[in-house]
Amino acid sequence: MTMLGMPLPSPTPTIDDAPFWHSCRERVLRFQRCAGCGRVRHPPGPGCPECASLASNWVAAGDDAELFAFTVVRHAVSPALAAFVPYTIAIVAFPSLAGVRLISNVTDVAPEDLQIGLRLMLDWQEAPNGIPLPRFRRKP
Repeated sequence: MTMLGMPLPSPTPTIDDAPFWHSCRERVLRFQRCAGCGRVRHPPGPGCPECASLASNWVAAGDDAELFAFTVVRHAVSPALAAFVPYTIAIVAFPSLAGVRLISNVTDVAPEDLQIGLRLMLDWQEAPNGIPLPRFRRKP
């Protein structure tokens, strides 16, 4: 099973998330961390919602990821998607980064075989503009 076979929308980096997309170009998944209180957050933003600090740095997610939640899309929201249903939208958690979640896809597991807590590893799928998008597959 692969991710949607159609061209995916390309991300358009902003001032806040440009470092995230830059690290994706390096095929490393990094998240924004507050330099004041240490809270790791996603999506990135200009200030920390915990302590209001404007200082931040970026930390790598590492190799541990797990399926936190998912939904199976069975009805195409547009005719362009009709050939690809069912597909899964996943919320991925990173045990080493408390509270961080990323919306993505699990590319190698049929929807009926997914289960919360499934151990995952990072995979990449290139968007039309050349930015690799973080995707996930079952960890062996």
